[in-house]
Amino acid sequence: MFSYQNGIKIENTSLWLDAGMRVPSSVVSHAHLDHAKKHQRILATGPTLKLLAKRIGKTRSLKLEYRQPYTFDNCSVTLYPAGHVLGSAQVLVEKDGVRLLYSGDFNTTLSCAAEPIEIPESDILIMESTFGSERYRFPAREEVEKSLIAFVQHAFDAGAVPVVVGYVLGKSQEAMKILGDAGFKLSVHGSVAALARVYETCDVTFGDWRQYHRDETEGRVLIIPRVAIKSRMIKRLEKKQIVYLSGWAINPQVAERMAVDQALPLSDHADFDGLIEYATKVGAKKIYTTHGFKGFARELSVRGFNADLLSEANQLSLF
Repeated sequence: MFSYQNGIKIENTSLWLDAGMRVPSSVVSHAHLDHAKKHQRILATGPTLKLLAKRIGKTRSLKLEYRQPYTFDNCSVTLYPAGHVLGSAQVLVEKDGVRLLYSGDFNTTLSCAAEPIEIPESDILIMESTFGSERYRFPAREEVEKSLIAFVQHAFDAGAVPVVVGYVLGKSQEAMKILGDAGFKLSVHGSVAALARVYETCDVTFGDWRQYHRDETEGRVLIIPRVAIKSRMIKRLEKKQIVYLSGWAINPQVAERMAVDQALPLSDHADFDGLIEYATKVGAKKIYTTHGFKGFARELSVRGFNADLLSEANQLSLF
């Protein structure tokens, strides 16, 4: 039904899933650039296509709605919300009576800036395993959000500019949503702002925010991408407190390595327990793991799943 080589290729069709090189037609699960290339034709959700237009430029595309089957080269393709970032999707392919689910990146915990995940059943599952190690168990999201709000308030109380660092797409907009809804005024790095405007066209609101200007930081939370953490805009702030948002913040050395005051485990990926929950709900007879810890397939096998690490070496034995 499929082969694996720098992406998932549905056999006897021209369709790829998150192809890692330019191909004639590929479903793109979401707009993070490690999953998106400028294919000859991209199949994706409307929000993903809007975000990709900002990130890689306009392409020939086909907008797919969630839960609506689309017939493509004798197979059926249906997208389901993945809970990762705005517009992110799992891809269900049905061909010759077999259901294949490709998870893309997903999050089983509800995010305030992405559609909540819906998990379909499938015969075969190809799933990410970014946090596929037992050490990655995140605290309740409400606790992390409260910690972020408390950090910002403490910085203001100390007369410092609160600086929030997150990935340019997804994490930064989620931080904007959390803090905007809490009543804080925001000053946003230009790269984050460009994507936030796309979110607004999809009915995600952020409260009182404006694009960063060097003379307008007083009384505002500064939201920046990781690449700007050592930029002149940050160095010129006389007094600041910096928090870094990432699932990797579970590791205690992250704050020191990033040279920030605090690191909080706000993740747009499922943690270890979320990965197990996801695999259980899909109920697949065969699971292949990718994009993460190589040992996660073994963790699944210990729990009774028929699981292997996806690699080019095992593709001939898939069916």
